[in-house]
Amino acid sequence: MYKSKKKDWFKIKRYPHIGFPLKYSDRIKWIESYILDKSKIASHSFLPFIHKTSKVRKFRKEYNSNDGQLIKSYNAEGEKTYRKSPLEPKKRELYYAGHLDSLIFSYYSHILLDKYEEKIKEYRLDDVVTAYRSIPISKDKPLGPNKCNIDFANDTFNYIRKYNKEEFSAITFDISGFFDNLDHNILLEKWVNILNQGSKLPDDHFNIFKNITRFSYVNIVDVFKVFQNRIYVQEIDRNGNLLSKKRKRVSRIKFLRKENAIAFCTKKEFIKIKSRLIQNTKLESSSKILRKKGIPQGSPISSTLANLYLIDFDKKLNDELTSINGIYRRYSDDMVVVCPHEHHKRIIDLIKTSINEVKLVIQDTKTQIFHFKRQNERLICGQEFDNGINWNKNFQYLGFDFNGEFTLLKSASMSGYYRKMKRTINRAKRYANNPNNKNHKEIFKRRILNKFSYKGAQRRRIWEWSDKVNGFVKTERYDWGNFLSYAKKASSVMDKNNINSQIKNHWKLIHKELSK
Repeated sequence: MYKSKKKDWFKIKRYPHIGFPLKYSDRIKWIESYILDKSKIASHSFLPFIHKTSKVRKFRKEYNSNDGQLIKSYNAEGEKTYRKSPLEPKKRELYYAGHLDSLIFSYYSHILLDKYEEKIKEYRLDDVVTAYRSIPISKDKPLGPNKCNIDFANDTFNYIRKYNKEEFSAITFDISGFFDNLDHNILLEKWVNILNQGSKLPDDHFNIFKNITRFSYVNIVDVFKVFQNRIYVQEIDRNGNLLSKKRKRVSRIKFLRKENAIAFCTKKEFIKIKSRLIQNTKLESSSKILRKKGIPQGSPISSTLANLYLIDFDKKLNDELTSINGIYRRYSDDMVVVCPHEHHKRIIDLIKTSINEVKLVIQDTKTQIFHFKRQNERLICGQEFDNGINWNKNFQYLGFDFNGEFTLLKSASMSGYYRKMKRTINRAKRYANNPNNKNHKEIFKRRILNKFSYKGAQRRRIWEWSDKVNGFVKTERYDWGNFLSYAKKASSVMDKNNINSQIKNHWKLIHKELSK
């Protein structure tokens, strides 16, 4: 009754928050005495979210906007290179719910997701909406492994390979500020419709809606500063048993996980000082007007609500593309359309007007039009620019480059991998050359190789020492590998790819950097 055969919604997390993590041993107590009691959920008082900003620094080669040609430059040695410009760091505003709140959100996400899955089967959208859902690789094995972005990209590329036109278009779109701009009235309407229990939400669902749309939060930096010298930590012994809680100083936020932090403070301690820390999103900034859009990215229910919000939009687009022998796919806020070339301008206009109807906006700078045509028994690809088509540009989708025949990892992903490798090695060298370092002149190569080479790429079960058997025993946890693990998986899944050729020189490059 409580557990889905495919995915269990009851997940205990140990990230530090206000109050302590729950225990798996209390599962039945929390489910039966609280979460399933609609009257308790209807009156439940939610804790503020913990908010943090995740920043990813990006670099991008500079292209001429008229013809798509790379802008060339020359280095100090007079060698030809291509200009790269640092972009503004990509920011993701993430919010983490309190431990009990997270379970409540998970349970109601579970309820809505079941209703949503029924509706998308009715609308024939099962293969259209791909993010935040469990879609089995084989329809004959519904309880088998599920698809990921690699499979979804591969499906799209194979569709393009087999498309029954001599010339056609593929267009990618991106929704601007997806989670931040979901309109509350539209979301409420979709929520009411999917439950089909009357003209308004039941009290328990309405309390969830109210607290996911007009929520309060605490910045992690602020709460960390207040409790930095007395953060609750709890270690796990070699047998996997939890030791007693204690309070200690944690020097920096990034060391919270390493120090086994489980709570910034108790709920009672937080209440005493909450007025200093709480920020709310109930009102528009600098006004007394109630906020009418946006939900927090990172809560267990947000992804389900985002899919639910666009269900009628997805149906409209899919019906139109199906009628003209094309396809429409959406992976969260990334959309792709493949259609006959003569329809592509009308489809672009349709998507823009349809997304405006749900009070969202397409990011024009990220809308890319690709042309495919069959030439000398080969399918070739080019991107449309103001002054024509650049036939040396590959179609990009979900982190992959596709030239009409072969698939590669996106060049930006490879550049990011090598940039992190060099930065880590340079940091290790500086540390080794520090005269105050007790391991002076020594570089810990094993860590570097595990992080960036094939030696750390294998998925491995973690073994831990057990005093009971006086030896190592298998745990249920895994070391999931590194970037090369992903590259190897993509190489094994993708039809007709050259991914192995992109990573084959990684060993030489690592040792070249180490020997400098």
